[in-house]
Amino acid sequence: MNAQAASLRAVTRALAAALCLALGACAGLRSDPSTPRGSATSIPVLTPAAVAAAAPAGSAPARAAGTAEPPGYTFSAGDEFDLRVPDAPQFDQTLRVRPDGKVSLPVIGAVQALGRTPEAVEAELRERFQKASGAGVEGQYFLQPNDELELKFPYHSNLNEVVKLRPDGKLQLQLIGTVQASGLTPEGLRELLLGRYERVLRRPELAVVLRTATTQNVRLPGGAIGRAGLAGLQPTVIVRSSQPQQVFVGGEVVRPGVLAWRPGLTVIQAVAESGWYLPSAEISRLMVLRRTDDNRSQVLRPDFGYDLNGEQKADLLLQPFDIVLLPRNSASRLADALNQYVFNLLPPLRNSSLGFSYVLRDPTP
Repeated sequence: MNAQAASLRAVTRALAAALCLALGACAGLRSDPSTPRGSATSIPVLTPAAVAAAAPAGSAPARAAGTAEPPGYTFSAGDEFDLRVPDAPQFDQTLRVRPDGKVSLPVIGAVQALGRTPEAVEAELRERFQKASGAGVEGQYFLQPNDELELKFPYHSNLNEVVKLRPDGKLQLQLIGTVQASGLTPEGLRELLLGRYERVLRRPELAVVLRTATTQNVRLPGGAIGRAGLAGLQPTVIVRSSQPQQVFVGGEVVRPGVLAWRPGLTVIQAVAESGWYLPSAEISRLMVLRRTDDNRSQVLRPDFGYDLNGEQKADLLLQPFDIVLLPRNSASRLADALNQYVFNLLPPLRNSSLGFSYVLRDPTP
């Protein structure tokens, strides 16, 4: 009898300890879904109420977050487009959006394309070309090797000649020999030659004419480099091919996976196309993860339960590459915790029952 009682007490203590572990795990799983835990990075959470509260006074009623008109086509990694510049065909090329979301172009460098419309990319390209041209700022051209010059002497026509800068940037001239010309402006070179020729000529007047330039680069005030001929260019972006635009549905749905995005696709439609939600789903905690234009994460929490009951028309419009997540409810998490901390530790309890019996005796003899 004493052995059975001791065994019963041991089993009871083990069960109590396992239940404490399970309840502790459940408490750890329960948290305010809108509050980050620990040291995790805070992610902005938007609700329809928050969007409405942020609307300026006197403005039209704000629509629920995400219910605005869906955006037009935006670039994704791997998309290809043609760049056409009517007045500068040397810039015409086919570009592919890199995995980091950028495209590389000569002269103006890398441009962010991921998540932007072709019109937005066009506008930035025009602005970058205009800036690279140094428009509105006086630039100076500095001579380079292989530039071709014409020297004209009004009073000594026998000295007129066409010369080309050597690879070392020097000129070989009559009467005065070798002159370092690379790195000088045509005007600066003229002043240098005047000083040299006045030693051997009584009237050393001359003109330096740049006939052929090897580069279009000009130096701007402050040392910046601009490029001539870029002001006023009107580049055009023509989409050639695009990657399939998708949305992702995960969590407590019948068929989690990937869906093809289409304009007007909503959260309810995405859940329905995934086979609907499971009984283990916590529909009040449904969330949509979205990547913003500046490559930051944003969490949207539509009123999914209200939408199902027809109490509020705020069904969230999805954007390409949104992620719809439907978490498990508390009962399902408790069942998982019991399996992990109780039944897996004490398998006999899975399909058994524990009973107690008491013997009441009259203490009087």
